Amino acid sequence: MKRLATIILRQRWLILIIVLLATVFFGYQLTGLRINADIMSTLPDDDPAAVLYKEVGQEFGGNDMGMIALETESVFENEVLQHVKQITDSLRVMPGISTVTSLVDIIEIRGEEWGIEIGKLVDEYDLPETDAELRQLRQRVNANEMYRGAIVSADATTTLIIYTTYDDADKQAIAREVRQLVSSLNLPEQLYFAGLPMMMNDVSDLILVDIVRLIPIVFLVIATVLFFSFRSLRGVVLPLLIAAIAIVWALGMMVVLGYEMTIISNNIPIILFAVGSAYTIHVLNRINHTVVPDMTERLITAMGYIMVPVFLAAITTMIGFVSFVFGAYLLMIRDFGIFTALGTFWALLLSVTLVPALLAVLPAVSTGPDVNDKTIKADGLLVNYLLRPVVSLLFRHPRRILTVWALLLLVAGGGIFLIKRSVNM
Repeated sequence: MKRLATIILRQRWLILIIVLLATVFFGYQLTGLRINADIMSTLPDDDPAAVLYKEVGQEFGGNDMGMIALETESVFENEVLQHVKQITDSLRVMPGISTVTSLVDIIEIRGEEWGIEIGKLVDEYDLPETDAELRQLRQRVNANEMYRGAIVSADATTTLIIYTTYDDADKQAIAREVRQLVSSLNLPEQLYFAGLPMMMNDVSDLILVDIVRLIPIVFLVIATVLFFSFRSLRGVVLPLLIAAIAIVWALGMMVVLGYEMTIISNNIPIILFAVGSAYTIHVLNRINHTVVPDMTERLITAMGYIMVPVFLAAITTMIGFVSFVFGAYLLMIRDFGIFTALGTFWALLLSVTLVPALLAVLPAVSTGPDVNDKTIKADGLLVNYLLRPVVSLLFRHPRRILTVWALLLLVAGGGIFLIKRSVNM
């Protein structure tokens, strides 16, 4: 490993240039990163149930329903019916929408003396106007279970306009256009939007909110821990830099290979900040504890010692993420496993190449407290109130500790069989 470390240090400028160019390339690719909040699109193509589901959608005009709920004092008013017709006509001509169902154009099946008559519940070109006509319409709706509580609420204050989209349509874009179009009509009634296409837009927004909100929090927490651990600028910057580059490379590779961000893969940046920084922490810690005056020899000695442990730590983590590829049903969970494992590999590679390369070209300043520095006090807050009590407890009561952990493992193992599954979109 010392020989490999020597080669890395000799080629440090080449490593820096390659990393810079790769980061710029993958960083540019991030501009094309798309969010896919359609859970149904991640169903596997080789599952008979998923295949049937998609075939039904293609044959009968789409599986995904969007809904606009219009709430007012009474649905059975001519002005309200006009507004329902206005929404219905607007949706009917939108590209990507296969069917629209509402109170003004729903089919009615009536039993007559001569048999069954199929027609429309109301004539959309001659909507009821008089009180008698509106009262008669209300009675017909209340008398039919297909309408009461489905298209019109039992108290007649809310009615639904339902649309379906073609399976190959951009459901999120359609839902966004529907919301904008209906809102732009400035109708006096209260409007609510529901259904899977609408939910996909909300999920997409939540993914962006999570990324924007959580990444800075994780960044600050890890930076704080690093500062109190290394007490140096390099000890804080380098682990975070390696994790950030690994994230850019992993997400950039996702775009290059044609994958999209999902409600699962949006966790990749958060996980890689925690996991990816760990390998650099190990490398820096070993360099700090290697007492060699010459910086180059110090780096070679430290890297020769730490490469194998870091490599083994990363491999075990990658195996854990890759297991999703073979054990998960949904494609988005498989994608998460692939690219989190890939990001972990990038973090490993950067930790054992970029970190020593950077330290070799930067001014020879210690990356943190040296073990031989007499000014460092061994009775610090962390050591005195956390590490020493833990060590003392371990050596004084090893059997009790093992017994407690054995009981916890038994309880946890038994709890596995009590896990309940729930898939509620």
